[in-house]
Amino acid sequence: MQEVYNKFLSAGFAAFNENNARYLIKQYEYNYKKFLPENKSARILEIGAGMGRFLQFLGETGYENFLGIDISPESIQYCQEKGIKKVQLIKNLGEFFVGAGNYDLIVMNDVIEHLPKEETIETLKKIYEHLNTGGRFIVKTGNLSSLIGARIRYGEFTHYQGFTEYSLAQVVQIAGFSVFQAYPFRVPRNRVRRIVRAGLQMIVHALWKLIYFIEFTYPPKIVDEIIFVVAQK
Repeated sequence: MQEVYNKFLSAGFAAFNENNARYLIKQYEYNYKKFLPENKSARILEIGAGMGRFLQFLGETGYENFLGIDISPESIQYCQEKGIKKVQLIKNLGEFFVGAGNYDLIVMNDVIEHLPKEETIETLKKIYEHLNTGGRFIVKTGNLSSLIGARIRYGEFTHYQGFTEYSLAQVVQIAGFSVFQAYPFRVPRNRVRRIVRAGLQMIVHALWKLIYFIEFTYPPKIVDEIIFVVAQK
């Protein structure tokens, strides 16, 4: 699989212009801002830096002591070329954590679905161990309870698994977190588009939830395309 990660961006994931970057940064602000540490000097780690959008958001928000890690050389090179210097290429997470110390916030954006099932719990346990007491963990992924759940699950070759709000909370709890909450990852819009989208989304979600309610005993509470869990040690 490392062969794929070596070409992760050039194999089809580099089609992002600056407008896309700004849009994603706004999404992080819209969804994550209230969960970030108040202390701008807090130690923050992003596992899976990708194209560095979350790291850009942290820097622009005033945080100073953050680091993004990734196993993809292309991702690290891309970040550095964009002026994002606080990144590090790693071989694996276990090796990185040796001597890394603890963090106030650890974030995984669209990474957990790339982990084999047999590695998922152990990875989350390592994250738990390397959080300071009271530190937070944010994990974001596609929601298989959404209308496009199948596309999310199979839309990328390196996806090993997929999650709903329940299964994502389940693995977080098994890893040791006792305080956690699942949220929909929402997309900010201008006023007109926000009103139109909210209306359409309300109708579609109501119909989708009705189908779930008819077919299943425990229908999902969140049917948005993307979900995230915020957990605290």
